Amino acid sequence: MYKKLFYIMLVSFFLITPLYAQEEPEEVEKSAYTIPSDSHEKIEEIKTPYIESFNSKFAVRLSAYKSSLDFDQTYNTAKKSYNSNSPLEIGLGFLYGNFGLEFRKQTSVFFDRNYPKTETQEIRLNYYSKSTVFEFQKKDYKGFHTGSKEETDLTLKCLGIFGQYIWNNKKYSWRAAFDLYDRQYSSAGSFLLGGNVFQVNPKMELPESYKKKYTLVTPNAGYAYTWVYKGHLFFALSLSLGCGIVHESSNSKNYLAVSHSFHGAAGYHWGDISFMISYQTFVFDTALDDKVEDSFDSGLLQCSVAKRF
Repeated sequence: MYKKLFYIMLVSFFLITPLYAQEEPEEVEKSAYTIPSDSHEKIEEIKTPYIESFNSKFAVRLSAYKSSLDFDQTYNTAKKSYNSNSPLEIGLGFLYGNFGLEFRKQTSVFFDRNYPKTETQEIRLNYYSKSTVFEFQKKDYKGFHTGSKEETDLTLKCLGIFGQYIWNNKKYSWRAAFDLYDRQYSSAGSFLLGGNVFQVNPKMELPESYKKKYTLVTPNAGYAYTWVYKGHLFFALSLSLGCGIVHESSNSKNYLAVSHSFHGAAGYHWGDISFMISYQTFVFDTALDDKVEDSFDSGLLQCSVAKRF
């Protein structure tokens, strides 16, 4: 019920917001964030009535992360979910211009102690320019639960890249919405066009023997919008839908697959300090036949505070 209500609200949002994406920007105070006219910094600077680069090149960011990788298996309408159970991670990052370096450490909080803790190895690499988005991820997870006492030794590996082109990049900034590299001063949106290439490898012996290797290639299209209130508070949403081919290596067959990528964020700029909470997820579903359907969901919840110098 709640999932259906969420998708109804989400679709309504994306039907309404394009009507307002071209509104003229409101007058806002830019004070410390105006770039000097004689600036010759090598950093890619953006200055429009809608978007502005921060004046400070160096920043320190403290973040908390909650990552997930889940697998759903449906057989004859009976669905079984294998859920990860990873604890919270704390990250300390240093940003200089368009580059960043971050160190993370796993904690022992914010996971369900009634089930085994998921062992994780994870690499993420994002590249956000004013017109293109690339998100790379590599996840190796071991230790899942089904919500019951049933034992499972499932291991799940995920490797993939998500990329998109931002059409309205002179008024809309993806990196202002989801990475705090720029600042969006006025509400704006953009249509998106791109694709995904992912490989997912589930393997287990308990409660049943199962081994697959999926390679997914899907073009995608979507829309993103950031709503800004008085130049400080912002809410951002992005949704992209894709349809393509997935190859399953164990039987060397190709299947139709559908995917969606969702990003959501909310944040506030207060002087040279910025706060943001965001969530992103990539999901793809494929039907192997009339009875069997597999679904994979890779998600990340992030809460960050950045201080610029």
